[in-house]
Amino acid sequence: MSLLIVLISLSENLNPCCYYPCQNKGICIHFELDQYHCDCTRTGYYGPNCTTPLLWTKISKHLYPSHSFVHFLLTHASWIWKLINATFLRDVLMRLIITSRTNLIPSPHIYNSYHNYMNWESYSNLSYYSRVLPPVPEDCPTPMGVKGKKQLPDPEVLVTNFLIRKKFVPDPQGTNLMFAFFAQHFTHQFFKTSLKLGSAFTSALGHGVDLSNVYGDNLKRQYQLRLFKDGKLKFQMVDGEMYPPSVAETQASMNYPPTVPKVYQMAVGNEQFGLLPGLMMYATLWLREHNRVCDILKSEHPTWKDEQLFQTARLILIGEWKLPPSPDSSR
Repeated sequence: MSLLIVLISLSENLNPCCYYPCQNKGICIHFELDQYHCDCTRTGYYGPNCTTPLLWTKISKHLYPSHSFVHFLLTHASWIWKLINATFLRDVLMRLIITSRTNLIPSPHIYNSYHNYMNWESYSNLSYYSRVLPPVPEDCPTPMGVKGKKQLPDPEVLVTNFLIRKKFVPDPQGTNLMFAFFAQHFTHQFFKTSLKLGSAFTSALGHGVDLSNVYGDNLKRQYQLRLFKDGKLKFQMVDGEMYPPSVAETQASMNYPPTVPKVYQMAVGNEQFGLLPGLMMYATLWLREHNRVCDILKSEHPTWKDEQLFQTARLILIGEWKLPPSPDSSR
């Protein structure tokens, strides 16, 4: 009987936000002991739990096509996209897509990983990372609120059971994993996790495509990676092939898994690239491209010094990133 009383008292004093009463991205605000309020601002819904749709929400839900139909349209109707890309509809459609995707992220930010309520740090967060939903309240009985086990499962168990494929499934658009690595390598020029502020913030903002992922985002790291001869970046030859220089040679900081011996650790523009082989592969390709361009510039302009060769090669590589290769390109 006493245990039952304890359980009842605990349930009465439990933070009601642990039950996630607010739907459709409504914000649960806890006050007093057992009271809460759902802030439905900009959700398209209203009511005590943000469950009653506004008129425009009803209309848009009926007009919006299903995810399966959109996926089929994107992967099969190539003639439609060729027609759109050849007309003014391409710019109109891309503007609508970019605007709609941008509006999915609240601005200013509401939460960060350190607080489960609105705060100034979230409001003044100028990085690209943001949190739409609040963290689970600290006084909830389980890591997920009120349901589930007292402790989250081991990540290795989740990866083994849910993420490892049993058989190969080709991408319907004909791409592969290296495209994803290329996109990640590209965006690290301006979408870089801040090692000083923490994982909830980004750094290296403001210059767009500047190849800071190849040359480093500060002058000190650039100098650590440069050979200071013929405009080239430092490198090492392994079995007759060019690879990035070792960390020991450059003294540039890098993050590698603890299982990678120091003798095999290589230094590139972004210190995080040592964690994923695909990113290190692209870093190697762009190192080779920079030094190849330097050889061409040196042969065409023998009077140029190291600094001019390096700066000109960097500008050429930035142009290569921004402009797609011509159809008749031999490379």
